[in-house]
Amino acid sequence: MKTRLSFSSVIVCLITLFLLVPIAGAQESEDAENQEISEERIAAEKEMLEDKIAELEAKPLDYFGSPKNKRARIGFYKYRLETLEQDPDKYFSEPEEYQGNIKTSD
Repeated sequence: MKTRLSFSSVIVCLITLFLLVPIAGAQESEDAENQEISEERIAAEKEMLEDKIAELEAKPLDYFGSPKNKRARIGFYKYRLETLEQDPDKYFSEPEEYQGNIKTSD
């Protein structure tokens, strides 16, 4: 059993197809652009974290008050750097700030 399509339905299908193809291509180029931006953003963030770690390591112990405080502060930035390298999406979606010595109520 053959199905007959009317001329107008074929034209509508072709027009729809030609309209959708450029939209799909634009989405692919936008995704590629976002990927490049995120790689640049990751590189910039990595450099910032490495600079901060180097800055803190160069500071004298008196700046921190104790070796434990110095290790904690540097450790925080190293942890953030590891998170960035392992899962950049998590790093940017869950930003953290260094809280220092804060007691939390249980």
